[in-house]
Order: sequence, then C-alpha cells, then structure tokens
Amino acid sequence: MLSIRLPVLRNASARRYMSPALAQHIPSTSSLVGDSLAQVCLGYPSTTRLTLDEMLHHCRAVARGTTTPLLVADMPFGTYASSPRDAVVSAVRLVQEGHVEAVKLEGGQEIVPHVTALTEMGIPVMAHIGLLPQRSTSLSGYRVQGRTAASAEALVQAAQALERAGAFSMVLEAMPSRLGEYITHMVNIPTIGIGAGPGTNGQVLVWDDMLGTWHGHKAKFVRHFADVRKEVERGVSAYVHAVKDGSFPNPEREGYAIDSTEWESFLRAQRQEVRHADAISDLEKQRPSSSRTDATSHREIDGAENAPPGDFLSSVVRTDETDDKTGKKVELHAL
Repeated sequence: MLSIRLPVLRNASARRYMSPALAQHIPSTSSLVGDSLAQVCLGYPSTTRLTLDEMLHHCRAVARGTTTPLLVADMPFGTYASSPRDAVVSAVRLVQEGHVEAVKLEGGQEIVPHVTALTEMGIPVMAHIGLLPQRSTSLSGYRVQGRTAASAEALVQAAQALERAGAFSMVLEAMPSRLGEYITHMVNIPTIGIGAGPGTNGQVLVWDDMLGTWHGHKAKFVRHFADVRKEVERGVSAYVHAVKDGSFPNPEREGYAIDSTEWESFLRAQRQEVRHADAISDLEKQRPSSSRTDATSHREIDGAENAPPGDFLSSVVRTDETDDKTGKKVELHAL
C-alpha cells in the first residue's frame, strides 16, 4: 500500500469549456472528460452510443478551459476492446487531437494487455473496475459489484493486475465501502471512488450530478452540492417575463446612447432624402400617360436585352406586335 496517505482528490467530471474554467479557482488534482456526456450532454440513452469523434470534440473544449489539473478522458465503447493495437490508435488520437494527458479504460484482467501496450507507448492509463457503465447491459443493469466473496476477490485480483500493467490510478465504482477501502490498501496507486465509500484516496462525481442539473435517474451515491437546475429555471422564467412586460432591456442601464447633435443631423438627412423621393414621384405623375408608358416599355425592353439569357422572359412584361400575314396585332405575354 502507499506509504503516505494521499489527500482527498477533488475531481469533477467535466464536458464543456466552462466546467474546468470555473473549477480553475477551486484546487483539484484532475479533470475527467467522462463518457457519461453521452447522456447528460448529447441525450443518448447510454454511454455506448458515444463515438470517438464526439469525445474528441468535448475533450478539446475542456482542454481550452484548463491548464492546471491533469486532464483525463474516457475511451469510448468500442475504441479499445477489440485489441491492444486499437487501444493505442484511439488513445493517440485522444492525446494528439483531444489534447488530453491520460486515458481511462473500463475493465478487469481482460484489458491488462491493452493497459500494458498503452503504458509502454508512454500514455498514462487510469483503470476503472467495479460497475462498468459501458457493459451495463451484460451486467443486467447498473448494479453494485463485489457483494459476494467470489466477486470481491475477482475485483481485488483485477486491481492488482492492472497496477502491475502500469495503471497510474484506478476508479472504483459502485462497490461496498469495505471493499473499496480494502482495495485501496492492497494497491500502491491512488484509488478514486464513485459509490465506493469514503475509504478511497479520492472521489469523483459527474459535474451535472454534483450541481443538480441532471434530471434523469439519481444514483444512491450522488449528492447534489447545489441546485443549479432550479436557479436556471428561475432565471429563464424571469427573462421571459421581463421581455413580455417590456422591462427588458432598460434603455438606460442596458442600452446605448447617441449624441443628440449626431441624431438631429441623421434626421435632417433622412428628411432630405424623403423630400427628394417625393419630388421625383410628383414629376412622374405630371408626365403624359403615353410618354410614361413608352418610356416604361423602352426600359423593360432595354432591361431584357441587357439581362442574362435566363432572365429574358421574366424581364418582358407585355408587348404588342403586328403579325405580318394577318395584319392583326398580337399580344405576347411573359411565361
């Protein structure tokens, strides 16, 4: 076990630029871009729908908002399980394109080769055992793990194997508190608990769970440290009310002024333009109707000659011509 007890790691699972930007003023050891963004940000029913490209988008956003904590990203479902090579290829993209510094993988002894391959390439790996959300279907739902002697022993062995493979830390999710503390004492790397009791080296919570903005299922281990959702609803309601009753925006507090002299100058110029337009309109009315018609016809024909070929029919409104054979006037209408 660790010779020195680590202080509590205050992790917040982040998914957008503002999450780490706000947390910069609150000391924490790391930020995790968790694949639960599939549900709380993108509206998917489970984390298995999240793609690598979508994860990269959110990683870049979080990276732009943080400079101090270690930035870790979940490897999405299907991006690493098939082979260690796929794990390396996907992790390299997360580091190069997503600007993260470490990756997190869900799994036990079956992913030891993947962790070994990643760490040999110099990519830090955070392991994740216990409840594995990416495998919730095969686990018959989001169930607490390690409640039998056999399953608890399997989790201890997995933790030790992942440590030997090179994992620098480990998430322990949804297991009895006693088991979380026991595993913490059995490994020499930091453990991060989420529903694993207070005996782990640190804790992690989803940002939306921590602040109370998530309206979906609330796990037993979740505590709302604020009720931001109610504040958001109150703010939106107040905004809509203020717009409807005309109190927003206030011209003095929330508007911009123009110098009175400049405004008068603007109005004089507008009045001159209006007078000029009225004068032209009066001249048009005073001209004989036949000359106005002839001038209009000439303008229409001239406009049609100068128009692009495709605009010819639309440029001609109507013209009268004489048929050479019958001597009768015929009317041509634009289609």
